[in-house]
Amino acid sequence: MTLGHYGMAYEHISVMPFGATKADVARFNPIARVPILLLDDGEGLCDSAAILDHLDEVAGPERALVPSHGKARRRVLALLAIALGSNEKLVTALYERHFRPREIWHQPWIEACEGQVRDGYLWLEEQFTGPWFTGGEMTQADLTTAVFWSFGMAKRPGLFAKLNCPKLRALSERLEATPAFKAIQPEPEMLSKQLGGGPNSSAGATTAGAGRSA
Repeated sequence: MTLGHYGMAYEHISVMPFGATKADVARFNPIARVPILLLDDGEGLCDSAAILDHLDEVAGPERALVPSHGKARRRVLALLAIALGSNEKLVTALYERHFRPREIWHQPWIEACEGQVRDGYLWLEEQFTGPWFTGGEMTQADLTTAVFWSFGMAKRPGLFAKLNCPKLRALSERLEATPAFKAIQPEPEMLSKQLGGGPNSSAGATTAGAGRSA
């Protein structure tokens, strides 16, 4: 999404850090975690924070979605930390359903994780004053939160439908209407096929990218 917003050309490759493709991912990240951005010179950047920091540098300070210094930068990073943490807890709960048979799901753990998801998004809802999180200009906090909200609505619609977050819902719908968002097609379900998940399985595919711009 950020690459598209910046208009940076890239090639997107869908991979799974499990099963047969785990070794391919581990060549660039020893713990076989995605996303990974491969640069033209062969350097690989692991973790979204490192990738986004690099993209901001390439875009330049006037266009960067994260301010370069001071209170404004700390504010955006604080919002991103809660958005990222909330989404990671959502994925953790999804993995419980994928990796363990239904009869041994640890429901208290799932409920604890989903409680953190709710707390995180309700806090973000309170922080949103409009038209964007930090005022008059969109930042990475807006883009990331919208992407995660869209992911959550797709993977756990029942949970997210119960959240009283009209501002986050409107933010996501607003950004979903942009060309950069429309250009990103939903990933096909991959985890269920890799792990043999049942009809109730739902987790997002993971990606690695290779691009000219980085």
